Amino acid sequence: MRSTKPGFFERLLRFSFLLAGLAGFLRLYGAITQHLDILGFSQKAWLPAYLMAAGGLMGLFNLSIWLILKLKPFAPAWLPGAGVLINITAYWLERLLLWAPTQRSTNTIWMIGLHAAWLLLALISQMQMKRRLNEHV
Repeated sequence: MRSTKPGFFERLLRFSFLLAGLAGFLRLYGAITQHLDILGFSQKAWLPAYLMAAGGLMGLFNLSIWLILKLKPFAPAWLPGAGVLINITAYWLERLLLWAPTQRSTNTIWMIGLHAAWLLLALISQMQMKRRLNEHV
C-alpha cells in the first residue's frame, strides 16, 4: 500500500506554485489597473498587453500545476521539476530580452540564489515523491 500523503518538501514545493500563480495573477491585475501609467512610463503600446498576457499565462500555468499536485497524489514525478524549470526560464528570458539594460543588473544575485533554492526544493521534492511512490508496506 502506498502512502497518498505528501511529504513536507512536496507540500512546500506545491505551495511555491500557489504563490507563483498568485504572483502571476497579481501581475495581470496590476497591468490592467495601471495600464495608462505603464503606457506613459514606457512609451511602448505593446507592453501592457504583454504584461497582461504573461501574468495571466503564468498564473494559469502555476495554479494548474498546484491543482494537479493537490488533487492527484500520484502525479508524474517530473511535473514539479518541469514547472520550476519553465518558470525560471521564462523569468530569465524576459529579464535578458525585455528589461532595460540599466535594470538587468539589479538583484541578480538574489534571483540566482532564489532560483537555485527553488531548483533544490524541486530536486528534494522529486526524491521524496519517488520514494513515496516506490514504498511497499
